[in-house]
Amino acid sequence: MTKNAASECSLHAPTTKVVGGSLAISLEKARALASNAVTTLSRYHSTEQDGKVLENDYEVLQDRVLGEGCNGLVVMARGRRDHRKYALKRIQKSKVHLKALTAEVEIYLTLDHPHVAALRDVYETDTEIALLTECCEGGELYARLSRAGTYAEADAAEATKQMLLAVGYLHAHNVVHRDLKLENFLYESKEDLALLKLIDFGFAKVWDSTTLMMASCGSIAYVSPDVLKGSGYTSKCDLWSLGVIVFMLLSGYPPFHGSEKDIRGSITNGHVDWSHKSRWKNVSPTAVDFVKALLVKEPAARLDAKQALNHTWLKASQCAQAPTLGSDALRALRRYADGSRVKRAVLQLLAQELAPDETKELRSLFLSLDGTGRGTITLEQLKDAIRGARDREGGSSPTASPTARTEASPMSPKTPASLLRRSKSDVIDVLFHVIDSNSDEQIYFSDFLAATLDVRSQLRQEAVRAAFYRLDADNSGTISAEDLRHVIGETFEGVDVELLIREADLHGSGVIGYNDFIRVLDLHDATPTPTSRARRGCQGTPSPRSLMKLVP
Repeated sequence: MTKNAASECSLHAPTTKVVGGSLAISLEKARALASNAVTTLSRYHSTEQDGKVLENDYEVLQDRVLGEGCNGLVVMARGRRDHRKYALKRIQKSKVHLKALTAEVEIYLTLDHPHVAALRDVYETDTEIALLTECCEGGELYARLSRAGTYAEADAAEATKQMLLAVGYLHAHNVVHRDLKLENFLYESKEDLALLKLIDFGFAKVWDSTTLMMASCGSIAYVSPDVLKGSGYTSKCDLWSLGVIVFMLLSGYPPFHGSEKDIRGSITNGHVDWSHKSRWKNVSPTAVDFVKALLVKEPAARLDAKQALNHTWLKASQCAQAPTLGSDALRALRRYADGSRVKRAVLQLLAQELAPDETKELRSLFLSLDGTGRGTITLEQLKDAIRGARDREGGSSPTASPTARTEASPMSPKTPASLLRRSKSDVIDVLFHVIDSNSDEQIYFSDFLAATLDVRSQLRQEAVRAAFYRLDADNSGTISAEDLRHVIGETFEGVDVELLIREADLHGSGVIGYNDFIRVLDLHDATPTPTSRARRGCQGTPSPRSLMKLVP
């Protein structure tokens, strides 16, 4: 098995370059696309705006090369505060198309899904842009397939589902990857059951479905005939590329091979190489049908991400029973909603500081609640998950999530979790809209993490200090309103950041010290929350503070 030109950066070499010399990333563009403005803005740093320097926050391990991209080596870096490993890509502005690079960063800053490798930080100087992403130590899907030869069909189906969840999330939020290939899916760890994560958004595009894309980009062995044709294409180009990947997982050889000219010709004509009968004899007809439904020459007849996720091959292994939220998760949701705004802002940042192994259970729960493959939770899905277990409060369901099985003893019918399960719809409506940080009627992964964190048992001291450091923009040892403006913007949940300071500042000093910061997290409701017409929930719906009063 060979890469067959899979490592090509694009179908056409760049013809012009833009020389750097000033800041290029537009935070306004990123914020407009972001599911959570707080976590988007807090990850961007520039020497001009906040004076933060990459080397002060990370130890760069130049000799630990993780890979090589179009614009140079990817090396390992270690966080100076959390001591975790990250992948570092440094790109010189003078050596790339600056517009394409900034588009990549602006898109990546907005992405928020368990199957997308998390972007940790971005550092911009006059001459370079550096990206720190989570370090997926399990290596490329390509490397694992090369060692195995082929995947067992059940393993291929599970990998396919995970890849489709990433692609479905992107497409549901108007992003097309345009360079899906075996090398761009990494395993989170070396464990056999490690999650797959999508990387490299260098060719990604925010796409308006009313206009065809024209740029010819991607890796030749995976590119779709509609891209090669040159008359315009849609997001279905990603589904063709995924079809190539699944073909290789099941058979161990590429559907198009030979010289680049031969590959182009075969793809353009839709001539898939099914000739190796011995490679397919143990593959089920439904799996073959799935691949054929993706490797369709005409895009209109090709499955989209949602249809692919609902294909018989992938649906066969899925649990039929709807997931439920257990008592611990419900109590965490209530604490989040009833807490102060400053606590919610801090929890949103803290959610970004947790390592993958610390969020594994909540991540699985989030994915189980997303019944549509859009990578988000809707109001109806949340209601179903909250109320779905109310007939099983005295025990646990064998198919419930790990979080739902944490209580072995019956609950009192008057506990916060039990009351929430029996609450009226308007109570859950308020809860949902508190968690929905950007008010687009969807709960994203980071929203869900922030709202379900059990602060007292899950947060490490390093994570808390890292979140405090992010908010302390001027490195003064305290958090001022100006720091908050710089990190999270002028407002949070519709109120000026000055109010956030007053909520946490018991001493009237005008700043939040580290002890204040800890107190905000340790107490269920750190300070009485001022009633304000600007407060979220006060415009026609009950405020989060009144949730308990509404429960019958």
